[in-house]
Amino acid sequence: MKLSASIPSTNTGVAKEHQLLSQALHTLREIPNLTVKEIVSQPKHFDDRIDLSIELRIGQKKFKVAMEAKITGEPSILRRSAAWLKNLLAQAKYDYGIIVAPYVSGEGALICRDMDIGFVDLSGNCLVNLDGLYVERTGFSNKFRKPREIRSLFSPKSSRVIRCLLSDPKRTWTLKGLSTETGVSIGLIHRLAVALEDNLFTEKKPGGLQLEDSARLLEAWREEYQRRQRKWGRYVARTGSVEECMKRLNTAALQNGVRYALSGPSAASLISAYLNPNLVHVYVDVLKSEFLEELSAYPVTSEGNLLIRVVEQENEFIGSREVKGVYIVSDLQLYLDLWSMGGRGHEAAEELRRQRLKF
Repeated sequence: MKLSASIPSTNTGVAKEHQLLSQALHTLREIPNLTVKEIVSQPKHFDDRIDLSIELRIGQKKFKVAMEAKITGEPSILRRSAAWLKNLLAQAKYDYGIIVAPYVSGEGALICRDMDIGFVDLSGNCLVNLDGLYVERTGFSNKFRKPREIRSLFSPKSSRVIRCLLSDPKRTWTLKGLSTETGVSIGLIHRLAVALEDNLFTEKKPGGLQLEDSARLLEAWREEYQRRQRKWGRYVARTGSVEECMKRLNTAALQNGVRYALSGPSAASLISAYLNPNLVHVYVDVLKSEFLEELSAYPVTSEGNLLIRVVEQENEFIGSREVKGVYIVSDLQLYLDLWSMGGRGHEAAEELRRQRLKF
């Protein structure tokens, strides 16, 4: 059943619990064939008291429902709240529980569904599963997300930490160890660690923190990477085949003091037979005219067989290595670049992930 409620936007900072509950009740009343009755406020003098109890009616069926409001819908908070609410329902003889928050992500929705707890958010998503009624509406974007929330995890500096964690996903890291390994300040790493744990990407271990969901973190990174990716400079290089172009590029880089690393299909072809490339992608630390002259390369506005991108913070060079006489980017960087190309790039990225990343 589709839910047709119109949900206005509010500011998360002033979205107090009573405002959340009021909007959630409005949403529930918009569901066809569902009646909301006997609303009773519950003052929270004790930790075991809920925010609101209501009776939902579907025809002749009645359900006593407990509602719990949270001013943030982070997955870690939802998991704790759902467990607490589930336990309370059994003790208080409620039929169902609903969590209300400004926004519940796809991950949060799965947590609630797995624990048989409903939710309503102010961004348009909801889940209500009662005998005789099932309403699920997901996929609406977070109306309360601040742009800085995403940047804080996947900005160029912060992504050094993400890259480090995903490069060795089973390792337990201390904050100091991450700082030493990545060159990122302890302060920033601490903030990232909190954000990663709140989103259930990592969990605390006796020796520090460890990835809890490597696959989901990689997928979150690739989506943000694709959104913010910069354009490649396009060139035509008179070097014959892709293989010849890569060899000449290596020679030109060595002779002219240019650090480089291949990426994209040409780099993937060196470690897998999945793709047959027809152009070369390469990162360089500096673009010198002598380097381009050695390759007989000149810029074009479209097409071309050589794509060049000058790195800004050398992140793309992290983990690069020599393969078959040329340097290529790390498997992680290669995955991100392949995925961002779309089409068959997605297929190649997933093949690389299956063969080499294995998460």
